Amino acid sequence: MQVIQEFVINDTSVVCPACNTVFATPNLAKMPNITRDSLIEADLHRVLPDPNIRAALVAMCPACIYTWWMSAFAPHYILPQLVPESPEIELPKKFAHAVLSGRQNGSHSLDRALLSLNGCWCAREAHLASGTLGSEEYVTTNHRWLTLAVQELDAALRDPEWDGNRSRYHYMMGEMLRQLGQFDAAVKEFNVVDRRSMLPRQLVEHQKTLAVAMNAEPTALPPFIIEEIFLPKAPPVISNIPATISA
Repeated sequence: MQVIQEFVINDTSVVCPACNTVFATPNLAKMPNITRDSLIEADLHRVLPDPNIRAALVAMCPACIYTWWMSAFAPHYILPQLVPESPEIELPKKFAHAVLSGRQNGSHSLDRALLSLNGCWCAREAHLASGTLGSEEYVTTNHRWLTLAVQELDAALRDPEWDGNRSRYHYMMGEMLRQLGQFDAAVKEFNVVDRRSMLPRQLVEHQKTLAVAMNAEPTALPPFIIEEIFLPKAPPVISNIPATISA
């Protein structure tokens, strides 16, 4: 068991859905709840303190290299010490293999876009942990991941049969394009975001202003925006008790 700031990672035995191989893989067993003080960036991802945490969200089969979200792998009763381990690989590359598995298995481009984004975030967390966040290698890697995510999300948004919260994903597309320095395209995406996104208008306008100012830097959400998006207050309970009628 590995504990990282209340995040708990356990080795777990699972069954590969592609080839039925039983193997051991890290599994994120516990994640602390989001609070208004959590570090969340404007592209709506939670910044994790260690790349191993995000990498534990996916599993890679050592036999056929099928890679996908952990939820696709059924748990197995055998002890993880008695079965082969998942291959050792650079953590962000697990997400690259997952994108490839998704293409081979015909998964929707939205799934592949989200995997690409997680690869981008995992790479950033890995460079942050190694102290190389501003390096040329990081800039190149970040650009490559964001470009892949934009391609996959664009394909998802072009799918007329996909029924999802398109407005929120247009916002995410705008934020990715802004970080890529494609400011005009980012503004166009922000302009089509509406109330169906369930995002504060103040946030959308702020990110649009950054795009107009040609600012490509990632930005953190302030606590009150985190609270509005991730910790919405429950609506007040209205009593339906009928009034007493006196005789």
